[in-house]
Amino acid sequence: MRPSFVGAGLVALGVGCATAADAQGVLTDARRIGMGGLGLEQSSLRRFNAAYRAVPARSGQRGQPKLTIPIPLGLVQFLHDHPHISKDPAFNRDSAGFDPVLVLNTVLNLPLFLEVKKAPTPTNDVVFGIGKDSLRANLGLTATLVPQDQFGISASSRPLDPGIDIKGVRVGVMGWLHDELQFQLGDKLLGFLADSQQAAHNTTYDVLVHGMVQGGLAPTVSYAGRIAGDTALGLYVGGALHYYLGVGYFRTDGTAGDSIGNPIFARPLNPVGQTVTRYSKAGNSLGHGVGGDVGFALVTGPIEIGVGVNDIGATITWPDTRTDTAFYKDSTVAGAGPSVAYSRPGPNHVETKTKLPVSYIANLAYTVGKTTLGADVLNTGRGSLVHVGGEQRVGVFVLRGGVARDQRKRMEFGWGGGLRFGGLGLDLGFWTHTNSLSNQRGITMATSLSIY
Repeated sequence: MRPSFVGAGLVALGVGCATAADAQGVLTDARRIGMGGLGLEQSSLRRFNAAYRAVPARSGQRGQPKLTIPIPLGLVQFLHDHPHISKDPAFNRDSAGFDPVLVLNTVLNLPLFLEVKKAPTPTNDVVFGIGKDSLRANLGLTATLVPQDQFGISASSRPLDPGIDIKGVRVGVMGWLHDELQFQLGDKLLGFLADSQQAAHNTTYDVLVHGMVQGGLAPTVSYAGRIAGDTALGLYVGGALHYYLGVGYFRTDGTAGDSIGNPIFARPLNPVGQTVTRYSKAGNSLGHGVGGDVGFALVTGPIEIGVGVNDIGATITWPDTRTDTAFYKDSTVAGAGPSVAYSRPGPNHVETKTKLPVSYIANLAYTVGKTTLGADVLNTGRGSLVHVGGEQRVGVFVLRGGVARDQRKRMEFGWGGGLRFGGLGLDLGFWTHTNSLSNQRGITMATSLSIY
């Protein structure tokens, strides 16, 4: 059997099914997980809505924690199951027991929290037809999970934002970071996995790969304030102007896969890859660009409505980038031809333009007594996420529940609760998720400690 391109295809399948749920980032707060991923606190809304720097805490809502510390029960379990990961066959690519799907799941779904119900992977409906010079795979129901279009993960974050506020005007320096990792199955590999097409002679089965990371600093001037009404009924607006300074930029586009010879099993392993890479190293000429944020929030009694848009018009010009081309071909059996690997410099000192994705959020919250309900729609450039949830406080106890729809329009559910004693809180949240190679949901249990 040719495990190389079959395994690569299954890994890509796993990435395609897993990453959509991860697009909103890794949640470490059991409170938020218990509400289906909904972020009700002003501190989280400020990231996407500039007006929330001026919006006061909701009337009747208890204080938000100053610090949330996840309790990594899942990591304890993972280290118990894999005490010597460097020697574990499932993580050793040179071992017959190497499990690429497990490796991808571990990377993309970090084992921070405990899996109380693992989603089964469909293995009993996968059939391989192997002849002297023929190979065909029938993945059965699993074939419906093979991604037909481009898939991947991306994030646009602001890891730091120090500044000085004077009567609603803020002057500061924002750190910004944008990264992308995208894949698309080549036509031949897609046909082999999804349509059970027979493997062909002298054919390359590959995956198209795109990766990019860029980041830097942005001197920022912003304003947030109430322009009408009072604390009971008020309209708040906010805006920010950023001058983006790019510190470093890297982008690569290419293909990676395995080439089949004639006969099919003449070359058990013949990886092939080629890339075109563009980059501007840190310390090189800075990138530059201008963009902005706008937002508003309306507070009327127990109801709060907000809309925010970020990185409008943010195009970064990198004045001095370089392009390199790389090719790799490895033949591991005699008579299959020599191995080839090279990297060649291309055009240098070239101007390159990149864009930051426009992100937006629309949110609604309702607080009355000890009950808080809310909803939001969040888009960070890779499709919309919808969250609906709430919490009910009863003395020192809190009950939570929520539901979310990810970019695949897949529904996931969250529920949980917590206890608060003075300045400390202990929270527990459960979250359903779709395992990489399954249409059935698994359940994760998250725990965290909050300091108020």
